[in-house]
Amino acid sequence: MLLRFRFSNFRSFRDEQELSLIAGPFTDLPEVVRHPAGIKEGVLPGAAIYGANASGKTNVIKAISFMASAVSLSHRGWSPDGPIPREPFITNEESKLEPSEFEADFLLAGVRHQYGFRIDSQFVLEEWLYVYPKGKKQTWFHRARGTAIVFSNKMPGENRTIENLTRQNSLFLSAAAQNAHEALLPIFTWLSGMLFVIGNRTAYRQHTAGLCSKLDYMNEIARLVSNADLGIAKMSVEDAEYPEKTKELIEAVANILKLPKEAAAETHQVIRLLHRFGNTTVPFDMDQESDGTLAYLALLGPAVDAIKKGTPLLIDELDASLHPLLAIQLIRLFNTSSGNPKGAQLIFNTHDTNLL
Repeated sequence: MLLRFRFSNFRSFRDEQELSLIAGPFTDLPEVVRHPAGIKEGVLPGAAIYGANASGKTNVIKAISFMASAVSLSHRGWSPDGPIPREPFITNEESKLEPSEFEADFLLAGVRHQYGFRIDSQFVLEEWLYVYPKGKKQTWFHRARGTAIVFSNKMPGENRTIENLTRQNSLFLSAAAQNAHEALLPIFTWLSGMLFVIGNRTAYRQHTAGLCSKLDYMNEIARLVSNADLGIAKMSVEDAEYPEKTKELIEAVANILKLPKEAAAETHQVIRLLHRFGNTTVPFDMDQESDGTLAYLALLGPAVDAIKKGTPLLIDELDASLHPLLAIQLIRLFNTSSGNPKGAQLIFNTHDTNLL
C-alpha cells in the first residue's frame, strides 16, 4: 500500500509536495481505515485530490506516473546518450537547472519501504532504498553521482556487476530489474505496476474489453455493469475489425519496428451491451452509448485489475462524463475489506464536492 508520495520541481510545482494516505484521527468511519502489518498508523484505501481547474491536481498524478515510468523504462527505454525526459517547474528558468526529486513510501509484503531519486536533465544525482523490517531502518543502497554505490550486506545479489551496467542517466533499480536482481524485483514490480487513467479514455475502454478474455474479470465487470442500473440486460465481448486506416497505421508501425507480420493485428475486442426495453433487449454499438456509460466502462477494467492485484489506481478527473452515483460506486469498491481484500487503493482528482 502507498503510504506517502513526495516530489519537487515538477511541472507546476516547484516546492516539495506530499500526498499522504496515512489516516487522520477521525473515528466516524473506522471500517474504512486499514491496519496492515508493518506500520503502526492506519492507512486509507483511497484519497481525493480536490481543487479548482488549473490548480495542479493532474500534475500530482503525473508526478507519480513519471516516477513509475522512470523505474520501468529508464534502463531499457531512455536514450543512452540523451537527456532525462523530466519536466521541471515550467514558469521559472532557474528551475530547469535545479534537480527534481521523487520518493515513494509504501508497504510491500508487510514491510515498509522508502525508494526515491533526485535527477537533473542529464544525470541521476542520487538514488536510495530504505527498508524497515520489524520497524528498523536498513539502507539497502545509496547512490550519489561521482561515487560508488553503497550497498548493504542485507541486500544480496550481483550488485557491483549491475552497478557497472547502470548508466549515469538511468536508475539502478531499473537496471537491477532488467538483470533479474531477485531481491529488488518485487520492489520494481510494485512501483512500475501502479495503474493510471490519464487523458483520452478510448484506450482504457479497449483495455477493459481485453481483460474480459479472463473469465473472472469478465464476471466481475459484468456484475458491476449490471449493478450500475444503466438499463443493461447483458454484456458480451466480441472481435471486431479495425477500420482500414487503422489497419494501415498498425501495419506501418509494425514494419518500422520490424515486428513479425502477425503482430499487426487486424481485429480487436469490443464490448457489446444489450439494453432492456420492456420485454425486449436491443444491442447497442459503442457509438450509440452515452458518454457516461462509456466513461464507466473505461474505468471498470482498471478498477477491477487494481483490486485483483492489490495495487494503487490513479485516475485523473474521475468525474469526467461520469454520473456522481457511478463515481461513488467505484469509490466504494475500494473502501470495504471484503470487496478489496488485497488493499488496492484509489487515488483520484476531482472538483466535485459530492464525491468528498
